[in-house]
Amino acid sequence: MADDHPLVLEGLRYRLEAQQGVDLVGVANSGQELLALAQELQPDVVVTDITMPGLSGLEACKILHETYPDIRVLVLTMHDNEEYIRRAVACGAAGYVLKDASAEQMVFALREVASGRSHFGSSVSRVLLEEKEGRLTQRETDILKLMFEGMSSRDIGEALAISTRTVESHRSNIYRKLNTNSLAGLFRYAMRHGLIELE
Repeated sequence: MADDHPLVLEGLRYRLEAQQGVDLVGVANSGQELLALAQELQPDVVVTDITMPGLSGLEACKILHETYPDIRVLVLTMHDNEEYIRRAVACGAAGYVLKDASAEQMVFALREVASGRSHFGSSVSRVLLEEKEGRLTQRETDILKLMFEGMSSRDIGEALAISTRTVESHRSNIYRKLNTNSLAGLFRYAMRHGLIELE
């Protein structure tokens, strides 16, 4: 278990030590210390925060996944944005739970990961689902950018050398994929993905 906040570690220790069948074998305050303990103790599951001094929890997760593939990693963090979630999955995390989860949710996630399954909290699963459903093609992204430049479908078609009807079809797909019927919804997506910048 790794976290750089003593109070969080103490709270987690209290939660886990009260659980039957759960043995807390080591506590770390940094990513480097986590790796050293993992090498020494070879635990079934590692619970780690993301933000820690020096080596981050995600960097440690990646190294653990590549070096000790049998060690399962459960990320426990306050970060609920999709970038961190995506990175955790890419680094090999088997689970991702937010720190505002209840003790029961935390322990359930731990047992799921220890059993060889994956576990992502409901809000995390929602972010992953939205991203999967909301992924735009490169053409749709280009059209979205031009829409925010104030261009009409006809202007966009001329700029991209495609028909106005094709532009309208892409626009419909954009609204459908992003599950919105307003420019405000498109704007939020564009801002979140760095497609536009406020001057």
